Amino acid sequence: MPNTYADFLQRLQDFPDNSVDCREFIAQDWNTRTKPPGSLGRLEPIATWVGEVQHRRQPQVNFPALRLFAGAHGIAAEGVSMCPEHVNAQMVRNFANGGAAINALCRSNGIDFKAYDAGVDCPTANFLQAPAMSEAETVEALLLGWNSVPAFADLFAVGEMGIGNTTPSAAILAAVLKLPVDQITGRGAGLPDDRLAVKIRVIEQALENRKAELTSPLNILASIGGREIAAMTGAMLSAASQNIPIVLDGVISAAAACIAFELEPRMVGKCIAGHRGAEPGQQAFLRHYQLDAVVDLAMRLGEGTGAAVAMGVIHNAVDCLNQMATFESAGVQL
Repeated sequence: MPNTYADFLQRLQDFPDNSVDCREFIAQDWNTRTKPPGSLGRLEPIATWVGEVQHRRQPQVNFPALRLFAGAHGIAAEGVSMCPEHVNAQMVRNFANGGAAINALCRSNGIDFKAYDAGVDCPTANFLQAPAMSEAETVEALLLGWNSVPAFADLFAVGEMGIGNTTPSAAILAAVLKLPVDQITGRGAGLPDDRLAVKIRVIEQALENRKAELTSPLNILASIGGREIAAMTGAMLSAASQNIPIVLDGVISAAAACIAFELEPRMVGKCIAGHRGAEPGQQAFLRHYQLDAVVDLAMRLGEGTGAAVAMGVIHNAVDCLNQMATFESAGVQL
């Protein structure tokens, strides 16, 4: 089993491009349907995007899937979260019992759901004091995500659970996007002003302490990231390598995605932003990579909930293309 970055990166050697032929065909196909050109707004390019990633002239969303990864963070000891750490294990049980918001949304939208324990009982090191993970630990988490993607999926998303994980996410986004910490650090589960100030100071000091290690995307992930974030990165890369379109969630998803984007720039075209979340780090990510969110519902739960809602909209877009009559078949003459 590979346990080095070089081993993992071998998996990206034959990374596929999107299909220009499918994009052009579907864009023209929309104009044969019984509607004025462009009248379905963003639903039209969304369905076109699904087909170009899938390499299908007739895009399909028959088997959407979402994989959630749960982890724990040593940095939580610095008082960067309002929630106690025992909530991690309790929520993992809730996911297994089908009682979380993400379970409800996946059931409602016909999304295949599975949750993975990426280290709930094994927190990362406190990256204020030491690198969060070793190379071997990072690769192990990347592979957990890589191997989680079901072969049947034709639309894919990731979710997460991890008390304090908006802190490593903000740190990753600051390091990759080269933005001031105070501009991209949000309140997470509801930090008041004084605790938000602590969170910002902790991230700033941690980035200073770890700056010699922040030399590549995978080194950034290991130094200031988390196991569930690494697993999300691995899952995204795996899905994209199989021509499966990816729906992004909120700020944790953004941190995982920006590592993937920096490893393989063509990843950007394999992903769509599911929703615009409340965290400033996610909004900075969307601006940096020029991504437009499918929905904007002021959601800030995480778990993949924003992505799950967006997957329903994406399914609608594809069904419109595939189920609408053409002008010719409907006998409609303009």
